[in-house]
Amino acid sequence: MNWICIGVACAAALCLYLASPHQALWRSVPAALRGKLRWLAVPLGAAAVLLAAAEYGFWCAVFITLSGLMLALVALPYLDAWNRGRHVG
Repeated sequence: MNWICIGVACAAALCLYLASPHQALWRSVPAALRGKLRWLAVPLGAAAVLLAAAEYGFWCAVFITLSGLMLALVALPYLDAWNRGRHVG
């Protein structure tokens, strides 16, 4: 259940990252979809907490979810930069 929680938290972070204007993983994100992606991150984050809370307790679940969010929010810009460097030329 722990890995599922981290995966859902990473999906929430991906929604937040794709909604940001400086990302280049998905260049043609429409403005209306960006707003929906921001709001989709909220229930995904809450679902990640609820998934882990049943097994670990609420505060531990919050920290597991935040760890997954931080992991993805640090890794996604590096993935973006690596993807840009690979397609140069």
